[in-house]
Amino acid sequence: MYAVVRTGGKQYRVAAGDILEVEKLEGEVGDMVTLDEVLLVSSGDTTTIGQPRVEDASVVATITGQHKGRKIQVFRYRPKKRIRVRRGHRQLQTRLEISAIHAHGAVHVAEVVAEPEVEEVVVVAEAVAETVAEAEAAAVEEVVEEEAEEAAGEVTEAVAVLDDADDNADDLSAEDSGTEEKE
Repeated sequence: MYAVVRTGGKQYRVAAGDILEVEKLEGEVGDMVTLDEVLLVSSGDTTTIGQPRVEDASVVATITGQHKGRKIQVFRYRPKKRIRVRRGHRQLQTRLEISAIHAHGAVHVAEVVAEPEVEEVVVVAEAVAETVAEAEAAAVEEVVEEEAEEAAGEVTEAVAVLDDADDNADDLSAEDSGTEEKE
């Protein structure tokens, strides 16, 4: 079942469960709004067209948000007169979720999808956070061990080079003094 409604000077085709953005309607987020100006109702093989509106028909929606639309650039220009005016405009809009369509005594209601409970989501999020923390700790530990092994290898090489240099220095000093080193 769908309907065509008029609001804010525009016409919209809506069905139960649709999300719709219209020009600003009064109300807070979570409030129920009834759109009474229904121009057409179609239910399966039956279509009713209003003259201009369908009697006893309405669309019930829930306000899910109030915001500004995208910016529209307005530019006024008069050639040869040095008149150039640039302005911008953002229309206030309301986001609606269509809850039900009432027509001829029949009601078509949107199917409610069961959302997971917040507690279950929190438990899953905590488990994921723990797993990520453990993985990060293991990765850091591996990197530290690898760097420690590399540093130990470099220290061993440096000590070997210093020992060789010390031996070479002792040999050179022994040759200069004319005595040989006793072993």
